[in-house]
Amino acid sequence: MTRCVSFVGPLPPPVNGFSSVCGMMLERLRTTMPVEVFNRAPKLRARAFGALEQFAKPAKYFGMCLGRRDLVCYLALSGGRGQLVDLFYVLISKLFRRPIFVHHHSFVYINSPSWFNRCFFALVRNAAHIVLSPNMGETLARVYGLDHAAVRVVSNAAFYDSDDDPRAPGDDAAPLHLGFLSNITFEKGIVEFFGILERLNQCGVEYRAHIAGPVAPDARQSFDKLLGAAKDVEYVGPLYGAQKERFYRQLDVFLFPTNYANEAEPLVIYEAMRQGVHVMACDRGSIAEMLGNGAGLVFPREHMVESAAAHIAKFNEDRQALLAAKRMSVQQAQRVRCASKVALQNLLACMQGTYEPMGISP
Repeated sequence: MTRCVSFVGPLPPPVNGFSSVCGMMLERLRTTMPVEVFNRAPKLRARAFGALEQFAKPAKYFGMCLGRRDLVCYLALSGGRGQLVDLFYVLISKLFRRPIFVHHHSFVYINSPSWFNRCFFALVRNAAHIVLSPNMGETLARVYGLDHAAVRVVSNAAFYDSDDDPRAPGDDAAPLHLGFLSNITFEKGIVEFFGILERLNQCGVEYRAHIAGPVAPDARQSFDKLLGAAKDVEYVGPLYGAQKERFYRQLDVFLFPTNYANEAEPLVIYEAMRQGVHVMACDRGSIAEMLGNGAGLVFPREHMVESAAAHIAKFNEDRQALLAAKRMSVQQAQRVRCASKVALQNLLACMQGTYEPMGISP
């Protein structure tokens, strides 16, 4: 009997890292088994109706559980209050003894567990748990007393193909190209990005800076002021698809000075690495594990500006060191992608009914 999976998670729009990964996971699931989708994305234009709709959807899931014994629940777990709705799917799954696969994309409930989080995890302690990195799995298991054998690492790198088009070596005499691509908010570190450029100006380091992404309304005034005062900075707006790849390919260093305390495994970092860009970022979530093996540098938030500027200045003087660092970025992206693709294939087989032993290492 072919199993059917109930996919519970947010899908674009709105477009963000969580919904984007969920969309890619849904594509993979559809290649292996029948899927019934329960989209958890909020309706921004009709919030009251959207909230009612989200609470009504579990009733449909209840009906599916009544009619099918071969049903599996895949739950992309919400990071905040959305867990209240997620709870209905968990309770129904447990009532009908349907397997649950919980996919974790947030460090919110790891860094700051609430009483509700602890109650929720008591219900899913024996479910299969999918995490983004080994450290995330270890910490989640410790905080909530999960069985390590029920935890599997599947990095977001599993959803990317390799980039087989090698970049031509850069001109050693040309200014370094620095980039920032994200939602342009205070949390994502746009002020710190301009702070790094200011330090480089003070040190006499030439550069060309490139910024992409939508500007948040509350950051618009500050961003416009910083952009107007800066030199050699280009802002190109939101980018998608091939345009985004071309943006990365012009860069030498990608800067991700995020202030977001609950950052998980940012897609933009893998997107930059696979295009041969060296990454410098704040030490949050799984970022240090992403940038292992010389693929990039991580700094404490309070030292990000001065540390990143100092290392960029060194790369400006030693272009061979920069070239080697960019090469290691590609190699790390390929290494993590290959391991994660195998882990994802094993996970899909597990959801189909082949329950091999599960562990924290992919």
